[in-house]
Amino acid sequence: MKNLIPVVFSTGLLFLQSTHACQVPVFRYALERWEADNYHALILHHDPLNTNQKDSLAILERAASPELGDGTNLKLHLLDLSSNLAIAPRWQSEASTFKPDDQARIVLYYPESTRIKEPFWTGGLNKENVERIVDSPLRQTITSELLAGTSNVWLLIQGGHESVDLQAETRLRGFLEQARIETKLPDGIIPLEKATQLRSGPDDGPIDMDDVLRSSVPLKIDFKTIAVSRDDPVEEIFLAMLLNHSPRMRSTKEEPIAIPVFGRGRVLEGMIGADMTLEHTRGASTYLCAACSCQVKDQNPGLDMLMSVKWSDHMLGSLIIEDRVLPPLEGIAELVDDPDIKNPTPKQPVRPSAQNDEEKGSIPISLVFTLSAITILILFSTFWVRKS
Repeated sequence: MKNLIPVVFSTGLLFLQSTHACQVPVFRYALERWEADNYHALILHHDPLNTNQKDSLAILERAASPELGDGTNLKLHLLDLSSNLAIAPRWQSEASTFKPDDQARIVLYYPESTRIKEPFWTGGLNKENVERIVDSPLRQTITSELLAGTSNVWLLIQGGHESVDLQAETRLRGFLEQARIETKLPDGIIPLEKATQLRSGPDDGPIDMDDVLRSSVPLKIDFKTIAVSRDDPVEEIFLAMLLNHSPRMRSTKEEPIAIPVFGRGRVLEGMIGADMTLEHTRGASTYLCAACSCQVKDQNPGLDMLMSVKWSDHMLGSLIIEDRVLPPLEGIAELVDDPDIKNPTPKQPVRPSAQNDEEKGSIPISLVFTLSAITILILFSTFWVRKS
């Protein structure tokens, strides 16, 4: 009997692990189920805004509006320093440097989850800056690739030395092609249209809805490399957003940097110069294409970019959305060591507003299967001992 006890508990643990598995790869889970964190735009002014500035502000207001905008993950804060209103602690440092005769200013901040208090970009309130804050050609290209099924878009930010940049791009493309050949999708992924078919069979048993895709975006292993000049004026704000959250990347001025983008514009810490190796590239690719497991998004490495996309318009179904933890990051773990990224403020999971029929007022199916298996094994072991 004593020898059979470990078997009983081991079997129970296997049942528990299998019922909590999620076969959807990380990059697809992030695309379908992770809401992007909001950036913050602070508008500072002392004198009344002129017509040009009011028009520019209107563009930002529309972009930040959940009802009128294009899905931009942005919150707007207007601070008129001519009034005696109290200034929130987060804006006090920037407001203290603003002089009464200064022109109206835009100050951009990272999402609160990063714990980065300093702004990453500051500029005048004008139409050109506002349009480049909200969107840019590079972000549009990234969006098109992600919604076309590209697993990860790799941005190669050039260092400015043509031969070095060209060599780095050639290496990166070669590494990614090898990673594409070696990487496989997890087994057990269920397209949304097949979910009801699998449920209808009386002998098939229940399916894990975590394994069901939530969109018609093609599912494949595919990597895309896009090179961008560090001095591109059109992408100035987006590049500042990409680089300034990391001391390593911010201090690098002349080396190329490779940054993987996945999900809804989420990025990992970049690989700089000599760090751009097959091992690190393969590690990042394996991490992003592996199956996921449970926990909240913000406890995992990465930072959301400011994007103007209504991602929900490209998703299907009204299934419950849960946060998942990613598997251990191998290969480039040593590159993701920015404390601002690794130790964000934990968020409380959002309680779903709707539930599946099988979850309302009933014991979870996974628990029923686990308890049943353990009970059967205990009865079998008891019978075997008595017979002996």
